[in-house]
Amino acid sequence: MGTSPPQPEPAGGRAAAPPIPIQLAHLPTLGGLAVPWITATTPDGRHRLGAIDQVRSRQCLTHRLCQVCGKPHQGRIVFAMRERDLARMISPEPGMDPVCAAYTSTACPMLAGTMSHHASHASSMFAGIAISGGDPVGLRPGRPAEPWHYLWASGYRPITDPDTLMPAALLIPEQILKVRPIGGPR
Repeated sequence: MGTSPPQPEPAGGRAAAPPIPIQLAHLPTLGGLAVPWITATTPDGRHRLGAIDQVRSRQCLTHRLCQVCGKPHQGRIVFAMRERDLARMISPEPGMDPVCAAYTSTACPMLAGTMSHHASHASSMFAGIAISGGDPVGLRPGRPAEPWHYLWASGYRPITDPDTLMPAALLIPEQILKVRPIGGPR
């Protein structure tokens, strides 16, 4: 697997962005990071990292597309799930290809464990584009971050989550391949 050259350490002590895999070269970048396909974009073209375009999220779930690269899944699917998601076996966000999941586990501060709290802004609308930060009912702004796990699956069933009434993925026990914690301590 090829990656772009390492990024230099930015001024101010912030960690350098991880190398972007070749498979994500088609995506726009922001601050040295690949912008996931489901990221909300303002009408003037600005990307809101951490905010999800709900239309694209629904497309990913129903058409089995990777939330990061936007391409169809070709094998194993990796879901980023909190402990409460694992208990329900429902993922509120679409799955990722393994390469995209590996990149995301270092590029996303929430999944990498470098963000101790959720962003303080709640879900909102941009000119009719529904967005959320993976928090469709607006309960997490400013709250402490939770531990995350990656769940590998051979498939899933698109559903409407009975708790949020939002599109989600139901993980079938027979299709679960493995689960492991990701990110550092909170």
